[in-house]
Amino acid sequence: MKEKIEINTMIARNVYATESYDFVKLVLEKFCKVEIPNKAKEIHKQNKLYDYKDEFRLYGTKEQGIKYHSYYKLLDKDTNIPSLYTVSNESFGIENLWIKFTISSQDGLILEHDSKDNSLVEKVVSLFEKQFSYCRKQSQDEIFDELIHEIRTKGSEDKGKFGIKLGQKAIKIYPDDYWAQFYLGCSFALNGQHKKAIQHLLLAVKQDPKSYDALYNLAKSYLESSKLDNAEETMLKAQKLAKNNHAINYYLAVIFEKRGKKDEAKKYYKIAIETAPKKVSAEKLGASSFLQQAKQALEKLS
Repeated sequence: MKEKIEINTMIARNVYATESYDFVKLVLEKFCKVEIPNKAKEIHKQNKLYDYKDEFRLYGTKEQGIKYHSYYKLLDKDTNIPSLYTVSNESFGIENLWIKFTISSQDGLILEHDSKDNSLVEKVVSLFEKQFSYCRKQSQDEIFDELIHEIRTKGSEDKGKFGIKLGQKAIKIYPDDYWAQFYLGCSFALNGQHKKAIQHLLLAVKQDPKSYDALYNLAKSYLESSKLDNAEETMLKAQKLAKNNHAINYYLAVIFEKRGKKDEAKKYYKIAIETAPKKVSAEKLGASSFLQQAKQALEKLS
């Protein structure tokens, strides 16, 4: 009967692809007394430019050995960075054991096995857990840290939906954590759900009243919700904590303009222009784009 063990954690997804082949090879040599060569005898490759790379190799003979199969979907055609990959090693032709070990960037480690020999299965599973147990046992803190890391790096995917999914898991573990509430609020805002964004960003501000990032994002959601009184009050608090923050000054000017406070709007548009970054890194392209908007708004008000 086929059985499957899955370990889907950030650590598991970072296991080297070669470890899949090495493990299956070790199992066959240790428990089945089958010698597996390190060099593939037959190699078949199939490539489609920028779409996917499909590669198949055979280790052993045509009768028994290991089938290696990999799949890569490219994220960037210029740098060849894979956005998704899987590597599988599957035994074939072994009388008393079938084993398949897959490493996936999305699903982590997947060990499948089939054998009528229960003692052999126990040995295989025991060896697997011994070699990869560090991928299995996670404390609540480790799970939480992994969620925060992923929401920080990938939370904006699918217009914030991925961040919402991860953030909701994080606040179930630690509902009073600043970062969990902050990233969840930002993800809701990115998805256009500003009522929910305000709810979670208020909790983030409660945890850290001096976080200008939380105040800034909260004020933006107030602005998007046409709650201009709240937006002005909150953005002013953010500006007091980060007087030279280009984006904060820009949005403060926008709020004042929408409230008909022309002089205050002009003042903060000027500050936004003065505080605009001189050199722009890839991470700050969004903030620097306010520069031209601030110049155009100031010209219109003058």
